[in-house]
Amino acid sequence: MSRRYSRANLTDAVLRDCRRLLLSARGRFFTRPKPLEPALLVSLSSSDVERLLGECHFAPNWDMSFAYFGEVCNLRRVEYVADHSSGYEWWQVHVRGYHHPEGLELTAHFETDPSESPDAHVDRVGIDIDRGLDELESVLEANAVAYRSLESDEVAALG
Repeated sequence: MSRRYSRANLTDAVLRDCRRLLLSARGRFFTRPKPLEPALLVSLSSSDVERLLGECHFAPNWDMSFAYFGEVCNLRRVEYVADHSSGYEWWQVHVRGYHHPEGLELTAHFETDPSESPDAHVDRVGIDIDRGLDELESVLEANAVAYRSLESDEVAALG
């Protein structure tokens, strides 16, 4: 019994170290410049945003997601959409957060779910920034969170 328990602990430690190695490689080799997309500016901390979105069924994004310079939160909510014109059924609303002098800058987009459609996701099939921002706005409004819209040129100026 204790021998089996020791193997489980060893397996857990190896898997934990492999995950840390993958996350380190992600940060070193797969970090990209921040996208110049429209965003919503909120006066919340990243932990407040994670709590709020988590209560609305958003979860931390998977570890293999690209990272962006300055990113402080990365969450997604998976949805089933049977009648999408692309033919894909599993989608996600993907929200990323970045520090801003007035709070947190949140970007959002609607895209294919990478765990169900990895090729479509990488090829950015059906990506919809407006739909993602609309979903994010509805969550913020439902929770009485004030926000200000930032256009792409305002986001670029913050770079």
